[in-house]
Amino acid sequence: MFFLQLQYETLRLMRSPILWLLLVFLAGCIGFGTYNGVQRVAAKHQTVREMLTKQQEDLQQQKLAADSVIGELKTVGGWWLDPTNVIVVGGVWAGGRVTALEPAPQSILAAGMSDLQPDAWRLTLTGKEPRGDSEFENPVNLAFGAFDIAFVLTFLLPLLVIALAFNLMSSEREQGTLALQWAQPVALGQVFLMKTLARFTLLAGLTVLVTLPALAIADLSPLSSAALHTTGLAVLYVLFWFLLVLGVNLRGGSSAQNALICIGAWLLFVLIIPAVVNLVSEKIHPVPSRAGYTNAMREADIYLAEQREKLLDVFYQKHPNYTRKTEENMEWKDWYRESFGIMDFEEKVRDSITNLYEGKAVQQTAFANNLTLLSPALSVHRQLNDLAGTSRTAFRAAEAVLDEAQQNWAAWFLKKFDADQTLTVQDYDELMKFPDRIVAAPVSGAYAGSFWLAAQCLLGLIWAWFAGRKHRFIPS
Repeated sequence: MFFLQLQYETLRLMRSPILWLLLVFLAGCIGFGTYNGVQRVAAKHQTVREMLTKQQEDLQQQKLAADSVIGELKTVGGWWLDPTNVIVVGGVWAGGRVTALEPAPQSILAAGMSDLQPDAWRLTLTGKEPRGDSEFENPVNLAFGAFDIAFVLTFLLPLLVIALAFNLMSSEREQGTLALQWAQPVALGQVFLMKTLARFTLLAGLTVLVTLPALAIADLSPLSSAALHTTGLAVLYVLFWFLLVLGVNLRGGSSAQNALICIGAWLLFVLIIPAVVNLVSEKIHPVPSRAGYTNAMREADIYLAEQREKLLDVFYQKHPNYTRKTEENMEWKDWYRESFGIMDFEEKVRDSITNLYEGKAVQQTAFANNLTLLSPALSVHRQLNDLAGTSRTAFRAAEAVLDEAQQNWAAWFLKKFDADQTLTVQDYDELMKFPDRIVAAPVSGAYAGSFWLAAQCLLGLIWAWFAGRKHRFIPS
């Protein structure tokens, strides 16, 4: 009976011009969203490639210049221009190591926070500085968000389900065919079950039909875990909306009433609840303003300036082999030695302020994630961002890898600075082996969105079950 119903539903939908219109619309939206994702990732790859190519060329030139200085074939105008000076090449005054965050192939799925994050950082002896493009100069993009696969699946896919299933039972009642089915020597519950399974199979098949080819065109293998996970997530999302629409059908209202209720549910779950969750998260866990952060850092700088003499006293007590000089007699090495000596304390003070402000943002995100169960749209969006590696959690994981790379870079140069050594040609060869690309570790709890969506599907099933039992479509 299932295959007969499947054949009947297929023929019925194929004769509907609405199906073809919606299918073309959805395929076009997914294709356009995929195209935007590919272009966005390609632009980041291009920016990173240009930066790293320029860096490699500069290092080659510096290596030749260092060879000339070592061989006394060339002189420099000052220590700040010396290519053998560890301070210059290490990145306090110039130099440093540009290290890029390599976009993953699945980054095409969702823009997430990638438009707010730099493409690369310059690692120096004292920290890291952002490099690359961002969307801060385009507030319109930030206001409306990116048109990507995550947007299409989250906002537009439910409309396809509603359009093709809002009159699943009401049309049978209005056309008089439901009474004929009641008169047949076949249990109505069995007919109803086969009919709903057939309609859901068609909807799921259409979703797979428009999703996998788009990912394949974007060079994301259909057999890859990212593509399969995305497609499975879309099918699960279709299941939730199908169960919700099914429950509305089983209430016994007209097709017009069902359409209005379903559109209202779409507005509630896709627009209103996410907006309310965002508002409540901001109120309960407010993030201090950028101006407050800047003022706090200024106060920290004033405090550190006041504590500098005390810190230097402690430093010279721990290092009696160094002679403390007056400012008039200090050379550049003495100045940097003092700066490096108190750098750890200064970093702790500044990091305490940064962690305080970033911690507020993390708390806000965690609170919002705890409310994911309220809306399947939140579940899908959260899951796709985690899968694409463009969520806040993913970028924090990337920053941890960057911090480790910066510490390794600084330790290598500070060791030579403490030994009063200069750079050689062989040192440049070793410098070029330092990583200039990083890949963030997988996000912990990356499947939380799928878990919450599965729970929401279960709630939708319970809703449809009780609605069906109430109207005798599902036997007791």
